[in-house]
Amino acid sequence: MSRKTVKQDVSVWVSQRIGALLFGAFLLSACDASLVQQPQTSEEIMDTATYVSVPTSGIWVNAPGAVTALERGLLNAREQRVALPNRTTVPGDNTLILLARYLPGPTLGRFRYEEFLQQVGGLPDPFQAMSSGDLLSGEDALGPYFWSEKRYGANVICVLGLRRLGGGVRQMPDNANALDVMLRNCVNGTAEDALMPISAANIANYQGSATVMTNSPIRMLSALAGPTP
Repeated sequence: MSRKTVKQDVSVWVSQRIGALLFGAFLLSACDASLVQQPQTSEEIMDTATYVSVPTSGIWVNAPGAVTALERGLLNAREQRVALPNRTTVPGDNTLILLARYLPGPTLGRFRYEEFLQQVGGLPDPFQAMSSGDLLSGEDALGPYFWSEKRYGANVICVLGLRRLGGGVRQMPDNANALDVMLRNCVNGTAEDALMPISAANIANYQGSATVMTNSPIRMLSALAGPTP
């Protein structure tokens, strides 16, 4: 084999090696770019999104007696958690969770129980084992709501309340068209007392708005009328 042929072979080999290295570097760069640009899932955002304190005057509903309020941004949604006083000996916090979001489509549909629980991280104590089939339903001036209760002795009751409100019944924060609500409230009194924070008298009013809706008496309805699982 001549020297010229050997040099040509070496030159071809070197060119091929350089090309392979450059192609590999390009693939690695493309992979890094795809990893950086990959959007986060709603679960990842929920795990990493931090709460910031907001004044009680900035709560999206009328919440008499509210102790503190926290807010954070989620995927296509914003969430507020409002701490309410607990004057009972039942452990745990009384909390009002508000999830404001935009839902596409001509209608908002029914309250979706499982989807909502995923958004807010599950049920509070003492309702962790509850299913959608355990919920009772009621209706007031703003439409249906769902609830369950646990009694402690003769005078103490804890309720879990759930409901969805649309923009047709009240003003919404930001660009949301739906406000999903969950209440955990333990009180010395009746179920009606415990459910007052999500009644039309309180939940209808956007803080800072002069709009006031007249509340109708709460009516307890069939236990068979529940939200969509």
